[in-house]
Amino acid sequence: MAKKTSKKPTRKSSTKRKKNTQPSVLKRVFRGMFKWGCLFALFASVPFSIWVWWLNGQVVSRFEGQKWQVPSEVYSAPIILKSGAPWKKADLENLLEETGYRFGRNSQKVGWAARSRTKVSAHLRSYVDHQGFHDSQRRIFSFERGELQINALNGDAIDEARIEPQRIGFLYGGNTESRQILTYDQIPQTLLDILVAVEDQDFYQHWGISLTGIARALVVNLTHGSRRQGGSTLTQQLVKNMYLSSERTYTRKLTEVIMSLLLEFHYSKQDIITAYMNEVYLAQIGNRALHGFAAASQHFFGRPLNELNIDEFALLVGMVKGPSLYNPQRSPERAKTRRNVVLSVLNRQGRLSQADYQSLIKQPIRLADKKRERSVYGDYLDLVAMQLSRDFDENTLATENLKIYTGVDIRAQRAASQAMQRQVANLERGDRQLLGLQGAMVVTDRVSGQVRAIVGSSDQYYTGFNRALGAVRPIGSLVKPPLYLSALATGRYTWWTKIKDERLRFKVGGDIWAPENYDRRVHGEVHLYEAMAKSYNLATISLANQIGFDRVGDTLRQLGVKRPFTMHPAMALGALELSPFEVSRLYQPIASRGKSSELGVVLAVMDQNNRLIKRFNRQTDVPFTDAILAVTLDGMTKTPEIGTARAAKAALPNLTFAAKTGTTNQQKDSWYIGITGDYSTTVWLGDDENVPLSITGSSGAQKVWIDFTRHVNSTSLPNDLPSGAGRFQVLNDSFEKAADRCDNKVSLAFVLGTEPKKSSSCFWPF
Repeated sequence: MAKKTSKKPTRKSSTKRKKNTQPSVLKRVFRGMFKWGCLFALFASVPFSIWVWWLNGQVVSRFEGQKWQVPSEVYSAPIILKSGAPWKKADLENLLEETGYRFGRNSQKVGWAARSRTKVSAHLRSYVDHQGFHDSQRRIFSFERGELQINALNGDAIDEARIEPQRIGFLYGGNTESRQILTYDQIPQTLLDILVAVEDQDFYQHWGISLTGIARALVVNLTHGSRRQGGSTLTQQLVKNMYLSSERTYTRKLTEVIMSLLLEFHYSKQDIITAYMNEVYLAQIGNRALHGFAAASQHFFGRPLNELNIDEFALLVGMVKGPSLYNPQRSPERAKTRRNVVLSVLNRQGRLSQADYQSLIKQPIRLADKKRERSVYGDYLDLVAMQLSRDFDENTLATENLKIYTGVDIRAQRAASQAMQRQVANLERGDRQLLGLQGAMVVTDRVSGQVRAIVGSSDQYYTGFNRALGAVRPIGSLVKPPLYLSALATGRYTWWTKIKDERLRFKVGGDIWAPENYDRRVHGEVHLYEAMAKSYNLATISLANQIGFDRVGDTLRQLGVKRPFTMHPAMALGALELSPFEVSRLYQPIASRGKSSELGVVLAVMDQNNRLIKRFNRQTDVPFTDAILAVTLDGMTKTPEIGTARAAKAALPNLTFAAKTGTTNQQKDSWYIGITGDYSTTVWLGDDENVPLSITGSSGAQKVWIDFTRHVNSTSLPNDLPSGAGRFQVLNDSFEKAADRCDNKVSLAFVLGTEPKKSSSCFWPF
């Protein structure tokens, strides 16, 4: 009994111990898991915190100052419309359309124009350039007797009106992005409303992410086994565009969410929506990515963003979903369908009435004319980049959004490009041996020397080889006016002075050089003005021999030839090799009658806040008197009257202009200089392989100049002469002033003191 009694409690206690063991093990397991879980969370939070801290730094450093790489913008000169200038109504209408003005029933709104049968009215835009702020103006234009008349709304006569400078291109350097930066105040409210309504209705309420949007996207993605939806807010879209790559992974999505929360924590909704407006990707143009609504407005519609209509805003907002898919240039019908979807969203939300909605969805998509956007300014931009390279490094020009104001005249540039293409095509059709003919053209302001247009090729598009700068060729008879200036400057010669047109022989090294006239004839004793106008080689070389070849060389250098050369007799007949740009600079002192010598390209550079960084001033000193230069220019007016430019005079009978043709040996180069009241123009035609051609300066380059001049409504050279010069009628046979009744006379300009002292009444007593 004692044995049994002793065993029972032992069994019971043993059983009790087994029952109590299981709970204690579970507790230890749970305690261990909790402890290690806490330790793991603690250790995991350290790198996570570091990662979030690093992301925070990335968000702030990139967003502060909005430091995008924005290329410098290059602008034309303002278009100055002057009362009394020759204008056609159709030409002004085309110009307004080309510069982004819309024609409607009236011109009350800025950027709009209206027309009647005889008049045009326009509300010209305000603008800021290196000369200050220019307010918007409403002006009425009429065209009495082919001359422009400008009036204010109250009828007051106005001397001039200005169309704002046009952006002609960018200086990219290595940058391949195109954008224009807007401030919040510059964003049209209508565009803001449409964007938020379509892309993120809760933008002003959420903290950067939409939980419902993320959940919906997660369900769709898990259902399909891949990422198909993003559930992104505008803030997330901005983060994706500004900070992240385009990969579609959950890690990148988590990064996007955290950065969006950080962005909303640091910055206001205005800051974020402004950055979005400037950053959003909207198109690919060649090798350039188009970012921001402002740049897209200019590219697709050719107008500032604040001048677009609701349907145009809707088109741009619709492109956000798929810039390539809904590009209106490539897929106009698809883009229109997407635009109408955006309009229907506005209609459903009560932001657009049913009547307006029905009207807008019927509107066609009206895009800017892309033919007008082709690179007619490529050669001019070469010149801009070349000048600025002395003062700015390439990276600054490509990334700092500088505003570069130039002197390019958009009318002159387009007219020059089109004249070159038309006339070269005509010449090639007339002679198949001219296929491949190339050309270059430089147009400067006659007085200021500002380069108004430059053409580096006869091709339709910019080729990359700018012959206006890079084609260095013999200039032929274009050397003659500077040579005659050299003679006039001695005081021993006048345009009336006679010189022998006879054969001469020169020993050059071990060879004998015997020049000839183009017609292989000699013309005896001729006046200087005849020799120059008719481009007589023998008379010219005789004159150079008399005054000294070294003097001629000095004159060329004084007029602006900076390329090294050695003077010898053949140089006096055009063996000197220059580019068209250098020829234009050589003639500028003569064309301006001493007002300018160097050619100007860039006027000023401003930063993105319209603060002036640099103004470019040019040297205008010329080592010849205004009188000498004016007399030389006046003598050049004889070339279209009696010389090798008579075809130009026949084509433009009411225009007074100076000219000189040039043809080199074997007719390898065709040159022409034409100087009107507005422009000094140099034209060159030739073959890149330097082969003989079937054209001369008269039958080739002159035709390009005539075409150009017809399309820019040039004015005549001024009739007055500066102090120290005078114009007199002189007898051809004797050095005497001629009375009006005299027949055999010519009107010539003289430096005062060198004119005839005697007078003839041409009266014969009986």
